[in-house]
Formats: sequence, structure tokens, C-alpha cells
Amino acid sequence: MEFLILIAVFGLMMWMMSRGAKKQRQAAIDLRNSLEVGQQVMTASGFYGTIVDIDGDVITIESTPGVETMWKREAIASVTEPPFAVEDEEELVEEDEVATVSVPDDASSLTSAPGVVGETERPAAETELATDEPADRTGDEPDERRA
Repeated sequence: MEFLILIAVFGLMMWMMSRGAKKQRQAAIDLRNSLEVGQQVMTASGFYGTIVDIDGDVITIESTPGVETMWKREAIASVTEPPFAVEDEEELVEEDEVATVSVPDDASSLTSAPGVVGETERPAAETELATDEPADRTGDEPDERRA
């Protein structure tokens, strides 16, 4: 009798586990069958993009403007927004109009700024280093292994 109860409990546990997995599989199938052009999706490997074409089991995803990749329908994990901000070209144009930076045509105006050391002026410590003999380099030392 105890053996029958143990088998019944084991069978119930197996049925409950397979039922949850079946629901997950059915939800994934429903998601993949409801995909439409223009949706933003994420693949199972974490690739974000927008669906631009659906041809049977092959879905073409555009990650950045002009970069299209082809994926198998089963590779789509979810319909989601990317976790980062996507800027439109209109937003970029507006930001460029607001933020104007004055850039000089040549670099000569950069050296005349106060606090910048010119070529003619050198600190004392730098002058002393320039007149000393150059320090030995590690590559100039004789190597016993070469002999």
C-alpha cells in the first residue's frame, strides 16, 4: 500500500513539472507566431534589433540603420525595448543646433593662453635634464645570455 502512495506522489510531481514546462513552451510559440514588422525584439543570445522583414521561419532584424541580420524565428526570445536610449536623427539635429562650439582654424591660438609654457620657456629642472648626458637604457646593457 505504501508503495502505491509513493508511486502516486511521484506521478503527481512529474505531471505538475511537465505542465509548467508545457505552458512555457506554448507561450514562446504564441510569441513567435505573433511577431510583426516594426517590433523591437531580443534574441536568445541577447541581440537587440527591430524586425524589418518576415519570410516564413526567417526574420530579418536591423540593429543599427543599414545593418540587417537574418535570424531563425525560434531565436527570438522576447519582444522588448533595448535597455539603452536610442536617439533619433531628429534629436541629434536639435542637439547640434543648440550646442555650438567655437573651434580655432589652427593650433597657434592655443599656445598663447595664460599658464601654457611656450617653446622658448623651460622650467629650470627641465633645462638641467636637457643638458645632462642621456641615461643608460636597459637595452644598452650587455646581456650575459647573448654570449
